[in-house]
Amino acid sequence: MKQADQPREGDGIVSVLADEPLIQPLSAAFDGEVRTTLPERGPVRAVVVGAALTTADGDELRCVAAAARRAREATRVLAAQRGGVLVCVLLLPEKAVKTGRPPCESLSGFVRSAAAEQSFYGVSVCGVLLSEGGDPRLVRMLTERPSVAAGQVFLVGGGEVARVAAPAVERELLRAAGRPSSAQVAEAFGAAGGPGTAGGHGTAGRVVIVTGGGGGIGRAVAVGLAEEGATVVVADLGCDADGRGRDPGFAQDTAYEITRRGGRAVAVCTDVSRPDECRDLVAQTLGAFGRVDALCHAAGVVRQALVQEATDEDWDAVLSVHVAGARHLVEACLGPMSERGHGRVVLFSSRSVTGSPGLSTYSTAKGAVLAYGRALADRTAGSGVHVNVVLPSGRTRASAPQAPGARRRRIELMRARHHGIADPVAYRAAPEQDPENNVAAISWLCGPGAGNGLLVGTGGPRVELYRPGAVDWSIPLSELLTSRDISP
Repeated sequence: MKQADQPREGDGIVSVLADEPLIQPLSAAFDGEVRTTLPERGPVRAVVVGAALTTADGDELRCVAAAARRAREATRVLAAQRGGVLVCVLLLPEKAVKTGRPPCESLSGFVRSAAAEQSFYGVSVCGVLLSEGGDPRLVRMLTERPSVAAGQVFLVGGGEVARVAAPAVERELLRAAGRPSSAQVAEAFGAAGGPGTAGGHGTAGRVVIVTGGGGGIGRAVAVGLAEEGATVVVADLGCDADGRGRDPGFAQDTAYEITRRGGRAVAVCTDVSRPDECRDLVAQTLGAFGRVDALCHAAGVVRQALVQEATDEDWDAVLSVHVAGARHLVEACLGPMSERGHGRVVLFSSRSVTGSPGLSTYSTAKGAVLAYGRALADRTAGSGVHVNVVLPSGRTRASAPQAPGARRRRIELMRARHHGIADPVAYRAAPEQDPENNVAAISWLCGPGAGNGLLVGTGGPRVELYRPGAVDWSIPLSELLTSRDISP
């Protein structure tokens, strides 16, 4: 089916794959002309996938993952016919339908990455966060205007329809001639209204846990902080880029490199998806050094796959390391930090939350981390524990060339085209992709002068202050008459 800007009424089938509380209101929005299964034969004009979060259910990310898993089946059909619309809907309590909450940030990450890749198949992907009892007719309108819907996320609640803009650079704090230095970064943050720079930067004499310190950006951060005089606890599972396997040698190699250069470091083989291992990591740090001054959660798993190819195992692995791992680590560190009235937490999100082909699972997880970091910063405000989120860039284990198969090559080609990269190999090898470029900004965020609640872009010669996803326009539901009312 050729994708059209305004399909004729009744042109193709609309299927709804959703939790029971969503079936009736979505069916009513389409005047009952929907199916609750995917048809064996098309054409399929649109598929609406959804999940409902009741007030009693505290696992907000489960809701997003459930909708995303249904999207897997939907995109298989839509991509095969080379066209159609996929609308991802979450039914939430009124208080959860807003930016900055995990459902919004994680769904936004999923939708934008899914939209980026599915556009190559002529499929338009969008998302809606719908409040309980809210008006679902926007969902139907989105299926009628694919060109408007692509990559957009909308909130429907409180009598309004609002569109959510992706995180974006608010201002460039620093553009260095080469790799940014700690002094340059401290000056840039001070000029931007930070707490001050006199003796307020650097990690000398501080005890810092760096997860994912066995490779990529985590290793660069661990080595860089140690060179500034920090004592570094290098935590790494030693798995491959997909999160499989266990090898203490990765963390040990980084710790050895630090001590060889005259620094102080210990290695701990840690699976951050396991709360007991996170508690043990912090207990070992306290036992050896008496305190934890800062936590950098750089550990990550990347399961590169198109939406229609991502398995349940992919979803579980990525969410457990990035999201559950962040929570386990923070819970283990927050008590000792709060008792001392001082601590720094740096959580690693990703620029992929703005959309990147083949990274829908990763973008979903990193959106949740972004939301968690912002909420945690509010929670700890005034306690002496500062929490910030970074969007780093640079070569990692996951991006290293490794004779990829056909599926990986297809994803890399999509990603390069989407981001306007002419030569992916040269791009990875460029000095701007050195993971060490992230160190200075992260060092400042681990130091005494760090602010609180910041979203910071690092990597290359630049340090940027990001604006989190926010509503860029809203209109009363009573004024939403036709699909043209949601045009950008």
